[in-house]
Amino acid sequence: DLIAEELGLDRDARSNVQAEYGKFSTNMHGVFAAGDMRRGQSLVVWAINEGRAVARECDEFLMGETSLP
Repeated sequence: DLIAEELGLDRDARSNVQAEYGKFSTNMHGVFAAGDMRRGQSLVVWAINEGRAVARECDEFLMGETSLP
């Protein structure tokens, strides 16, 4: 919470970090949010799924493309 607050990341009504659906990008360029930080506490399978998806988005952001599944 403190880091998100210090960075000035936008929050939703439940105080989770707002991130573009399916892209996981926040209002700060180059900062991504997924899992509990984005959706709040939920099932671990959602966190794992979002972790994989955000890894692809980060890879594409940094490299211009991704070969991650």
